[in-house]
Amino acid sequence: MRKPRILLVDDERVVVEVLTSLLDDPDREILPADSAASALQHARAGEIEVALVDKNLGTDSGLELSRQLKQMQPDVEIILITGYASIESAIQAVQIGAFDYLTKPIADFAALSFKVQSALEKSQLRRSQRALLERLMECEVRHRRLIDAAPEAIVLYDVESGRVMEANEAAVKLYGYSPQELLHAAAVDLRGGTPEGKPGPVPVLQRHRHKDGTEFTAEVIFTEFQQQGRTLRVQSVREVSQREQGEARRQELEQRLRSTQRLDAIGRLAGGVAQDFTSLLAVISSHATALQGALGELPDLRAEADAIARAVSRGNALTQQLQLFSHRVPHENRPLDVNAIVAEAHKVASRLPGDNIRVALESQSGLWVARAHPDQLMQIILDLAVNARDAMRHGGKLALRTNNVTLDAPARLRGGQLPAGRYVRVQAEDDGEGMSEDALRHLFEPFFTTKNGGRALGLGLATVYGIADALGGGVDVESRPGKGTCVSVYLPAVEGRDPGAIREDALPSERILLVEDEESLRVMMRRMLTSHGYDVFDAGNAEEGLRAVDGRAIDLLLTDVDLPRVDGPGLARKLIAAHPALRVLYIGDAVPARSRSPQPLIRKPFTPVALLGQVRRVLDGQVYRE
Repeated sequence: MRKPRILLVDDERVVVEVLTSLLDDPDREILPADSAASALQHARAGEIEVALVDKNLGTDSGLELSRQLKQMQPDVEIILITGYASIESAIQAVQIGAFDYLTKPIADFAALSFKVQSALEKSQLRRSQRALLERLMECEVRHRRLIDAAPEAIVLYDVESGRVMEANEAAVKLYGYSPQELLHAAAVDLRGGTPEGKPGPVPVLQRHRHKDGTEFTAEVIFTEFQQQGRTLRVQSVREVSQREQGEARRQELEQRLRSTQRLDAIGRLAGGVAQDFTSLLAVISSHATALQGALGELPDLRAEADAIARAVSRGNALTQQLQLFSHRVPHENRPLDVNAIVAEAHKVASRLPGDNIRVALESQSGLWVARAHPDQLMQIILDLAVNARDAMRHGGKLALRTNNVTLDAPARLRGGQLPAGRYVRVQAEDDGEGMSEDALRHLFEPFFTTKNGGRALGLGLATVYGIADALGGGVDVESRPGKGTCVSVYLPAVEGRDPGAIREDALPSERILLVEDEESLRVMMRRMLTSHGYDVFDAGNAEEGLRAVDGRAIDLLLTDVDLPRVDGPGLARKLIAAHPALRVLYIGDAVPARSRSPQPLIRKPFTPVALLGQVRRVLDGQVYRE
């Protein structure tokens, strides 16, 4: 431990020696000085607790030296030594911040020792207080940093008054108040009026409120302590709204996945059954035709053969619907003027039997073009019309509508997830009986029906779902018991086509292999290309791409540059070896320098117009190829 240091400054050597002998102590360090310069040198060398300074130091001023010592070491205590006591000496001592003063000659050695000891204790006490204050300030800064570094919002408030006393930066961000506003807020306002939780380590869920009034779910832990007779409470708050939403979303996705898997399994079963029945019906039909020819002169037996033929015809219609649901009926889809098809279906629906049923047509002008088969689209509308008629047993109104819909983000429908994009929407809305939530969950399953008495087989909406899904669209249903039903069918729009200028012979016939490992982008590009008439094979990597070609002729390889394992240029070299006339268009930021020659490239992100234009130019030979 360092000894306290006492500085003795006097230009008379004898006085310094006498003071040194009087104040000498093993627990002290005496520093003699005969000038201001040597005194300042001692001060620069280390801390000094007490300095006895002669007022007159020959050519130097003891008062000026005392001021300099105070500036260098604020905690040093000065005892001024003067030749005579006077009011002026006392005032001068006060002005320089001196602890006390002594007069020469020093006769009262006890008083000297007492003054020096008192000055020494005061200096040490002041230094201790300063060190303590610095430690307290350091602790406060450390405490503040720890609190502000916490990821949770921390709020300290008085339980009795409910006023917030302290809050960290996370609380400022979470609640949306400024630091000053938060310190004048009430804890009950932050909680949105919900009751306080009980102190303890177990988190509780509460509804808290942002400054703008919006509420959120918070996970809160409370602790309490006493300070100066007051009960203070600390609440640690973590917003869990996103976690709750994520859990709800997860449950919803799981439910939709189960529903999709169930529909897929039913579809495979229905397709297999339909295929087997088609073969059986073909045999029955051929025998019925033979019987009809052989029994031409036996009218009674001929009528039986005709009945068999009619039953076969109905069976064929049933199996065709099953095949539509399971995507097993190939159709050559083409761009359609949907308004024209719906107008034709409106005429047919208006003639459907039913008492007091009005069929209204509400078509949007400038409707986009959709890619589908006209017979299938007609079947969709008529199936919806028949369902609506059966739901309005006491009459009502059926509205057939068309409009353009743009989805900026994927949408969740009753019939599954619908990707973002442009769609032509066909709606059939009735004011009939409506359906319960339980019925809506099974709506697209084959043979499920809400109609009593065996009036239907339950294939209508299953067929609608199968056709729309095969076209890359979707189906949504809104219904409540007693409030009617609205079925919306979404058909992907064909980019850049005018309904008045649709020509089948204008469609391109080129085959494109699309290889892209980002699934969402690949689906979007495939839809874009197929909607413009291209025959597209798609794959997620080079190996799948090679298997997809499998000896088929292709006109264009549209591939991402950066693919797992084998990259785009590597895939291109393998395919060009088998298809020398193959054209290549890369997707990415740049073509690798190791490529043998410059390559056509479309950079991400790109617009549909840019993609289709570049594909067309590459196929037409307007840009270079490998």
